Amino acid sequence: MSRIIKIALITAVVFAAFMFVFMQNIQKTEKVVVVEKDIPAGTVISQDAVKVTDVPASVVRPNYAKSLADVIGKVVKEGRVQGDFIPVEILTSQDEKLLEAGHVIMTIQIDKVEAKTLQSGDTVSFIVFDQTGSKVLEGFKVISVFSDSDKANLILNADLNAASELAPYIKLNSFKIVRR
Repeated sequence: MSRIIKIALITAVVFAAFMFVFMQNIQKTEKVVVVEKDIPAGTVISQDAVKVTDVPASVVRPNYAKSLADVIGKVVKEGRVQGDFIPVEILTSQDEKLLEAGHVIMTIQIDKVEAKTLQSGDTVSFIVFDQTGSKVLEGFKVISVFSDSDKANLILNADLNAASELAPYIKLNSFKIVRR
């Protein structure tokens, strides 16, 4: 009798281990860019500093860089350490200055359809509407555009005064973006 119990226990443990390995292998994964070596803020990302790795899809956010082309040659605005994922909104092109004096970074939620027409480096203006009519606010530079489920986020570099003037219209959703 004790021999049968031992065989049953060993079989159960082997079966459980097999199922664990099997379930791990069928878990959905996605490719994302992962930092290989620490990258200080303001550094241009090189090929040896990052790699693409498969990770469980449950930990991947829509704004994470998914390919090396998304990050190689870009400058990180925030430092990253080994093992970090790289959100696209912390990247800028080499020819862009980081934040100038009197400027701010702002994020605006927009429709995905509108976001498809914009890309990093574009200059945009806003037509804003209120009870007295409309006016144009100019001088906003697109840093990044990224999408999630049904909306997109537009990250802009803006003059502090223009950003302050735009803010109430964003809150009321009384604006239209115009690419220049």
